[in-house]
Amino acid sequence: MKKKIILLLLGLFIFLSGCGYNPAQDHVQTEPVIGFSQAGIESSWRKAHTTSIREELQKKGFQVLYKNSYSNQKRQIQDVLSFIAYQVDMIVISPIQEDGWETVLEEAKKAGIPVIIVDRNIQTEKSGLYLTHIGSSFKAQGNRAGLYVANYFSEDKDQQVNVLELQGAENTSPTTLRHNGFVETIGRNKNITITQTLRGDYIRLKAKEVMAKAINDGILDDIDVLYSHSDEMTLGALEALKEDETRLDKNLVIVSIDAQKEMIDLLKNGTVNCVVECNPFMGWYVANAVTRYFNGDKLPEDVYIPETVFSDQGNLDSIPPRNY
Repeated sequence: MKKKIILLLLGLFIFLSGCGYNPAQDHVQTEPVIGFSQAGIESSWRKAHTTSIREELQKKGFQVLYKNSYSNQKRQIQDVLSFIAYQVDMIVISPIQEDGWETVLEEAKKAGIPVIIVDRNIQTEKSGLYLTHIGSSFKAQGNRAGLYVANYFSEDKDQQVNVLELQGAENTSPTTLRHNGFVETIGRNKNITITQTLRGDYIRLKAKEVMAKAINDGILDDIDVLYSHSDEMTLGALEALKEDETRLDKNLVIVSIDAQKEMIDLLKNGTVNCVVECNPFMGWYVANAVTRYFNGDKLPEDVYIPETVFSDQGNLDSIPPRNY
C-alpha cells in the first residue's frame, strides 16, 4: 500500500513538473501600467515633453500605455476612457483645455484609478479628482516676459510703447496665465500697453496667417513689441514679417516663450530679444511622483519645475545646448 502511495506521489510530481508548474507563479507581480494621454505633437517642445515622460517612467520600471490626441479634446477624453476600461494602475494627462474634465475624472475615481495632471492645468468644480499637477508656472513666465519689456524701455518712460500679444489657444491655462503675468508686470509702467491681440493657437502656420493679415491691414504700423506665447507662433510670425521687409527694418522688440533650439539660435543672431524658458523635461518629476504615490507618500498639490530666461542682456555663449 505504501509503495502505491509513493508511486502516485512520484507520478503527480513528474506531471506537475512536466506542466512547468512553479508555486512562485501564484505570486508574480507585474509592472504597474501607466496610461499617458498627450495633448498633441504641434512642436519640438511637445515631442521633447512626450519623450521625457515616457523614458523616465520606463526607467522606473513602469509600463507606459501611450495615446496622443493630436489636439482634439474629444479624442483625448476618449483616450482616457479607454485607459479606464483597460484598468491601468494610474493615468497621466497632459490636457489640451482647462475645462471639460470633470465627468471623465469622476469615472476614473469610481474605478479607483489615480490621475496626475502634467503641463497645462485644469479647472474642476469638485476637488480631489486628481493627485497633483506637475508643470510650469505660466504666470511667472508672463511676469518674466513683462519684466524684460519694462527693463528694455526703462529709460524711455515718456515713450508710448505699444505691444502686440500673440496668444495661444483659448481655454488653456498657459494662454490665460501668460497673459495675466505679462499684464501684471507691465501694468507698473503706464506707458506700456497691449494695443493689439492676435490668436495663433500655438501653431506656426496659424500664427503666420494672422500676422500676415495684420501686416496687410496696417495693424503693425504702430507696434513696438511682439510678445508671443510660444516659439512656434513666433517662428510663424517671423515668416510673415520676412515677406514684408519694411517691418524688419523697424526695431521691433520680440519676446517669445519656450526656448526651443531654433529660437535660441535666433536670439544669438539678434533676430529676437528675449526667450523665456518653458522646460519640457518633466519626466523625472512625473516618474518621481508616480513612484512616491505607489510607496504610499502624500503628493503636494502642485509641483513647479525650474526655468530661466535668456535675453540679449546676458551671456549668450553660456546658454546650454537645447535638445528640442
